[in-house]
Amino acid sequence: MQVWRDFRNEVDRVPFLIGVVITLGFVSWAALDTETVASWIGWAQFTVGEHLAWLYLGSVLAMLIFAGYLMISKYGKIRLGEGPPEYGTFAYFAMFFSAGLSAGIVFFGPAEALWHYEAVPPVFGDTVGAETTEAIVPAVTYSVFHYGVSAWAGYLAIGIPVAYFAYRYDAPFRVSTALLPVLGRENLDGVIGRTVDTLAVVATIGGIATGLGFISLQLLDGVTLQTGYEFSNLETVLAITAITVLFTISVVAGISRGIRRLSGFNVIIMSLLLIVVLVGGPTINILNTGISAVGTYINHFFEMSLFTGVGSEADTGWAASWTVFYWAWWIAWAPFVGLFLARISKGRTIRSVIGTAFVTMTIISLLWFSVVGGGSVWMQHTGAVDILQAINTHGEGVSGYVLFGAFPGGEIWQALFFVLVVTFFATSADSSTLALGMLTTGGKMTPSSINRVFWSVLQGMVASVLVVLGGVTALRSSVIVTGAPFAIVCIVAISGLAWWLRNKHGKEEKENLSGRSEVDHKQTTPATDGGRDIE
Repeated sequence: MQVWRDFRNEVDRVPFLIGVVITLGFVSWAALDTETVASWIGWAQFTVGEHLAWLYLGSVLAMLIFAGYLMISKYGKIRLGEGPPEYGTFAYFAMFFSAGLSAGIVFFGPAEALWHYEAVPPVFGDTVGAETTEAIVPAVTYSVFHYGVSAWAGYLAIGIPVAYFAYRYDAPFRVSTALLPVLGRENLDGVIGRTVDTLAVVATIGGIATGLGFISLQLLDGVTLQTGYEFSNLETVLAITAITVLFTISVVAGISRGIRRLSGFNVIIMSLLLIVVLVGGPTINILNTGISAVGTYINHFFEMSLFTGVGSEADTGWAASWTVFYWAWWIAWAPFVGLFLARISKGRTIRSVIGTAFVTMTIISLLWFSVVGGGSVWMQHTGAVDILQAINTHGEGVSGYVLFGAFPGGEIWQALFFVLVVTFFATSADSSTLALGMLTTGGKMTPSSINRVFWSVLQGMVASVLVVLGGVTALRSSVIVTGAPFAIVCIVAISGLAWWLRNKHGKEEKENLSGRSEVDHKQTTPATDGGRDIE
């Protein structure tokens, strides 16, 4: 059939085959020696996370500074491709947000602040007691911090360079293109370029499997909460793999008909649920806590950004489980989210793309975690509902259902939250399979449906195995390991772009200014011939 011939012809065999071998190898190993794999995963979260804390924390802060420089500098006005933006403002914002934060924001939004309230983060723990009124602001602050401006650094480190070189220099649409200033255009197909693209496939598989795993836990825990039915390991694998069928429909539909519509729907449902918590919960307390959390976030930003917990085994373990995990997750997502952002940003300026991430997306995250996270903590603190007990009984994924079920009309809000979880699952998978398709076809912007469905199924398999092996711990561990190589790639990519812009555009500006000066000089200085003016 023609579709299969197109699939075979488009595949870039090196990253495709290596990605498939690693994925199937991991799944097979887990099936044959479950105890060993589970033990290795448990070791990875803390050992690797603690030893690489300096790399993750330092690189994210450096990427943030580089991106901030590009946004406020004269280079921010550079347009990524010719013509007007391909997508309208709302559609662009919705896709930007859904691709970058979807998996985490629905899973951790109602729950993370609660965990920090129950066990206060070390940065504030010396002066604040757990489960006290004083613990509420620090708890919300850390959830805001983890999904704040830093979350976008890795995405921009890949997305901006790829978009710039792909749209302005017709470079291939793949991750290695971000290293064009370092490798040179002629070496993108060389050993280093191909290695980077292959690592991007591995990191993407690990990153998206983590995201899909969290949302899958939320779906299954929700079913358990409502029905009391406990899923066996086999049923968990089958259920999560079956869920992948839901998003393959959107995958095949493509960006304009699939991801764009689902992303817009997600934002609308999120906004409605946010209003439910704000109006139905302790409104004044939520608003006051949110404002205080933002202020604390700003005041303690650098302290939280560089906290490794050195000096205390408990503190280093906490840092590995939280901030290091998050930064590793964002970096592991950088290849696919970066490519996706580049794909939808044609026609926009560097300043508008970075500004969308640093301003618009961060504000949305602040609102969600301040209201939903703050609402969860206040309702737990006042005894309106015992969300922590439900988590301990039914699993980490039930927090949102318990929270929304506590309001008048709770069954409606629980159902809407369940729908939100499903659609966010779909948009995360859509964007990741699109990116994997581009990574494994040499940068093709519209990979075949077969390619994208193939990767969606493999990702579902990996996610289900991780959930069975260790749940949240396994998901955190996998991303800490797979994201490590890309911390270095991201730093090189965005610093290389800054160097390129300074030399390329700086030189052009000097030449233009020099040309204008010569013209001005000729127009204003009288010409002479033998001491006489030439009229």
